[in-house]
Amino acid sequence: MTSLYSPTATDVKQRLRPFGFFFEKSLKDLITGIRSHNDTPEKLDRFLSEILRECREEANSADLNLKTNAILKLTYLEMYGFDMSWCNFHILEIMSSNKLQQKRVGYLAASQSFYKDPDILMLATNLLKKDLKYSGNNDVVKVGIALSGLSAIVTPTLAADIADDLFAMLNSSKPYIRKKAVTALFKVFLQYPEALRDNFDKFALKLEDEDTTVVSATVSVICELSKKNPTPFIQLSPMLYELLINIDNNWIIIRLLKLFTNLSQVEPKLRPKLLPKILELMEATVATSVLYESINCIVKGDMLINDDYDTAMYCLDHLEKFCNSKDPNLRYISCILFYKIGKINTNFISRFSNLVLHLLVDVDISIRSRAIELLQGIVSQDNLKKIVTTLMKQFVSEDTIVLQDNPSTFRASREIQIFVPDSYKVKLVDTIITLCSSNNYANVSDFEWLNAVLLDLATISQDLPDAQLGLKLGKQFRTIMVKIPSMRSVIITSIINLIADENISIRLPSVLEGCIWSLGEFSNVIENGDALVKLLIRNGHSYSSNVQQVLIPALVKIFSNWVNRQAEPDMEIIKILLHELVKFFEVLSSSKYFEVQERSVEATEILRLISDAITSSDEELPLLLTEVLPSLFNTYELKPISEGQQKLLTGNINIDLETPFLTQEELEDILRSSEDSHTLTRSLSSLLRDSATPTESEREDEYKQETSPDSQNALSTGQRKKDRLSNPFYLDHEESLNTNADDEITNAENAQEHDDAKHKSKSKKKGEKKKKKKIDSCRSHTRRSTPADCWR
Repeated sequence: MTSLYSPTATDVKQRLRPFGFFFEKSLKDLITGIRSHNDTPEKLDRFLSEILRECREEANSADLNLKTNAILKLTYLEMYGFDMSWCNFHILEIMSSNKLQQKRVGYLAASQSFYKDPDILMLATNLLKKDLKYSGNNDVVKVGIALSGLSAIVTPTLAADIADDLFAMLNSSKPYIRKKAVTALFKVFLQYPEALRDNFDKFALKLEDEDTTVVSATVSVICELSKKNPTPFIQLSPMLYELLINIDNNWIIIRLLKLFTNLSQVEPKLRPKLLPKILELMEATVATSVLYESINCIVKGDMLINDDYDTAMYCLDHLEKFCNSKDPNLRYISCILFYKIGKINTNFISRFSNLVLHLLVDVDISIRSRAIELLQGIVSQDNLKKIVTTLMKQFVSEDTIVLQDNPSTFRASREIQIFVPDSYKVKLVDTIITLCSSNNYANVSDFEWLNAVLLDLATISQDLPDAQLGLKLGKQFRTIMVKIPSMRSVIITSIINLIADENISIRLPSVLEGCIWSLGEFSNVIENGDALVKLLIRNGHSYSSNVQQVLIPALVKIFSNWVNRQAEPDMEIIKILLHELVKFFEVLSSSKYFEVQERSVEATEILRLISDAITSSDEELPLLLTEVLPSLFNTYELKPISEGQQKLLTGNINIDLETPFLTQEELEDILRSSEDSHTLTRSLSSLLRDSATPTESEREDEYKQETSPDSQNALSTGQRKKDRLSNPFYLDHEESLNTNADDEITNAENAQEHDDAKHKSKSKKKGEKKKKKKIDSCRSHTRRSTPADCWR
């Protein structure tokens, strides 16, 4: 029989909780439940929804232990994307707890949630000030928890309020508090820079602190701040230099080297003082990390100049050992420093060719990618073919590397499959092109070999995503043909093979622009130009607009050179090919791209004139085809110029658009002289009018004649006829046709004017008076004869 006074389940839980018995799900239970319900997304979602419901109930509980447990679970679930800003006030309540474990959970949750609600920080400011006060007992840990939480939630307003408290803590008798205060000040300085400006000396004194951990924290903060602006910390250089000389802590030495790397970039005077000390440090230490940071400080700190071979070789000898290390991370960062030293002076790394070639076949693709950047410094005429051959072998989707283990362990060698990404292949193509063309092809001794390499690269580049590779390869074909005349016939053959390949036109169309330009420019070495023209016409419609712009003049050049190199030209074949060209250009003349349309129209008109000339003279080629057309392209041979010369020329052209051509006085003199000439003209006109006064009807006829469109049209028509007579290239047949057409237009306009005159004669008297006024205003004009009168 159950007693009426038996305790409930809730009462039992409350009584057992002080003894460490909890019946709610802990963080460990939550993690275990997530793993056990991870079979399907729906199952996991139902489980998490149930957990969130329980956490909401527990967070509203008055028991701080239960509330802390709920906040801890919500902090974990926040990493899954669940929002916990709704419980900010519960977090603030836990932060104010006197128990360190609960306070720690509260500050941890605040660092993940308070940044979403800046207003809650106004309520937390006083709590932070209270927790930052050290009052003995176990307050060291409490202060440390508060400082750690402050670093994560600080804002500009909070930083301004709390800065003085943190600087006061720098004088604490506890090294742990001083160290935590220094690290917390870093985030305060980022949010409130005025704090560093106003308390710079107080902060710098921590470099002389008696505790090494405080000094290390201070150096680290200065190092991080110097990455943003190193100038304010240059004044600390003497203090930092003494610290570098006297300290024996490798971690502090590394931070000091990083700091001096930032400072020496803005203060060149540090180099003579620092470089000898850093070299001494490299000789005295055996720590790999210190050696690497010393070399990094010399290179990135601009302490290595391009003629300091001794320092460069000393650094490179250490880097060579790092590159032969079994640690892939050390090999990678060593390759980066190798490259930076090579950029200062490529001669520094010229004797490390074997090392670079060894890195090219490294098991790590990222190290290979870095090693490729070193090739520019070791390439020469002797090893170019070897380097290119090594690179060409890496154009595979998967590579196999054989690792030889230590023979003393009696373990067999291992084979490792390596996936080669497309980005690495693109870099290979760029590198091969750069190595071969560097220094104006100084390292290339066999250009036929280079032509074969470029053909292989064009085939390989079809499967790569970078469209710029085709442009670069086309530029190489063009440059070689311009600079090396003896290779033109060989390159032309290769280009024709490329254009004839349909895969190239579809998958690497960007290479066609440079190739087709080369065909047109050096078409004098092409024997079967008619077949090439037909091939280009057949594929030309599928080309892009950029390629079609180059294709149009190239076809005209190829046709011109093919026709004129024949000893006995076949007129019928020429007519057929000419007809196909005209038909192709007529189609392109309706292109939506203006440049293509303009060039095709020009070519069409020229070829039509040639076609008419051939029709009228079947026995021999007309002069338009043998002399006029070649003169458009073969006036002089194209000569190579240095890259960038045209841009330099354009930059030297200065046009002054501000200074006027005439001063104000000169302009007034011109206007005054113009007015005097007009006055004299009017006087002469008045004298002529008085000597020969026409009748009223003659004046009216003169006005009609001068103001009528017939007179103006006759003037323009007469001027055109006069120009035609003086033009030796004008055709008489077309002139007569145009003259008849002009006469018909003039007659039609005269008839229209006659009808208008009849209509005006029936107007009212008011209109006649206005007309007479217009006639009177024109009496000052002198009578003149129009060119139309001469033609009549």
